[in-house]
Amino acid sequence: MIEIDATHTPYEVSDLDAGCLLAVISQDRMRSLRAARRQLRLAHQWCVLNPVVSGGSAASWCDDAAFASLDLDDFLGGEGTPAVAAFAAEEFAAASGISRYGALSLLADALDLYDRLPLLWAQVELLEVPGWKARRVAELTRKLSREAAAWFDQTLADGERYGWPTIERVLAMAVTKFHPELVRDKNGPLTKADWDVQLNHRYGPDGAASGTSTLDVVGDSLDLARFHDLVCDEAEKLKRAGDTDTLCQRKAKALGSIAEAQGTLDYDGLDHRGHGNHSDGAAGATGGTASETVAQGRRKGRALRVFVHTTLADLFGTDDLTLADTDRLGPILVEQLTDWLKRHGSIASITPVIDLNRTGSVDRHDPPQWMAEQVRLRDPRCVFPHCTHSSADADLDHIDPYDAGTNELRGPPGQTRPENLAPLCRRHHLAKTFAGWRYVRNRDGTYTWTNKHGRTWLVTSFGTVELG
Repeated sequence: MIEIDATHTPYEVSDLDAGCLLAVISQDRMRSLRAARRQLRLAHQWCVLNPVVSGGSAASWCDDAAFASLDLDDFLGGEGTPAVAAFAAEEFAAASGISRYGALSLLADALDLYDRLPLLWAQVELLEVPGWKARRVAELTRKLSREAAAWFDQTLADGERYGWPTIERVLAMAVTKFHPELVRDKNGPLTKADWDVQLNHRYGPDGAASGTSTLDVVGDSLDLARFHDLVCDEAEKLKRAGDTDTLCQRKAKALGSIAEAQGTLDYDGLDHRGHGNHSDGAAGATGGTASETVAQGRRKGRALRVFVHTTLADLFGTDDLTLADTDRLGPILVEQLTDWLKRHGSIASITPVIDLNRTGSVDRHDPPQWMAEQVRLRDPRCVFPHCTHSSADADLDHIDPYDAGTNELRGPPGQTRPENLAPLCRRHHLAKTFAGWRYVRNRDGTYTWTNKHGRTWLVTSFGTVELG
């Protein structure tokens, strides 16, 4: 195994003795410290080059920050840090080869270190504190007020110790001194502030969920008690119907029965209002609003639609460890799929194989069902550089923006066709529409993206490559 040392001399790792190996390890540590420092320097400079101009929107953790009224807590850095222009993170993420969330985290950490924790940043500059540790501290102190962050930074510097026990102790002191409302007994009672529902598919090391997930709920005691009684009643019905599974297993299966019954209710009468206009119409809406389309689309569905791709040979074979692919839940075992069909066969359907080479067009904005499914099967992920969002619930974007024409003259015919459609998650659809990104679909099925600075990326089914 060939490596390069600090003097740019190649060497074989297996030829090193103990003394030389330790010297190389020490050199590599310093190189890592410098690389982390450089990464934060570049991230902060990107923030400096992308301020919020008058009347512009700021980047935030929210997916549709450009179209919502946001509290300060939604912006990237902590209190007192300058705002960064909307969609700046998308360009930074593409150039860095990381996800949007990774870019947001890095930019926020750089802002906090430069503007709220300057003494800690000085230690990073001196290579005394590694960048990863400084970033973790920036994240832990983000919710502190600017005054509390300054006190924390000064107290930590006065002690001249940056180990985790010291950091945790000083952070606890800062919270107690400046934010006593946040101090709470970890074993104390939960409050309404803790209410939440979280679904976790718990993907394993191989990326498979195996069809088993967790649902964590914290809510009103009376509501949850009533719901638990409903679950137990449904589990008892399953037992009387001949289900031989354990009580715990039947209670888990009861959730599906309750969801199936609930899915028949009609929510179309609900009033769902969104924010802002969307010129190209996200998810096939013309002249509507981006947020409104999402709200209506999610509430009108009668049940979660999961497309499973398998063959009859695998489905009715003897190997239960065979994997089937789903569009939302990742790979699952055929054994789990068989169980789903036994319990929910009444709502399952087998569809014919979709011809990915089928051609055709329609003279309207919304694609027909066959075309929408074809595009989502062709591109199972959002086609923006480095994005891994499933195309199952992504917008179907017109690569060449849709021209609806005027009242007197209709737009050009045949604009909605498979080769002019591509799946984009909501955030990247907005970036394409409003942040100067453009892209084309190449003849081989790849996509070439160009940002407003002229930098280009090639998106393939195997990943993203930045072009020279």
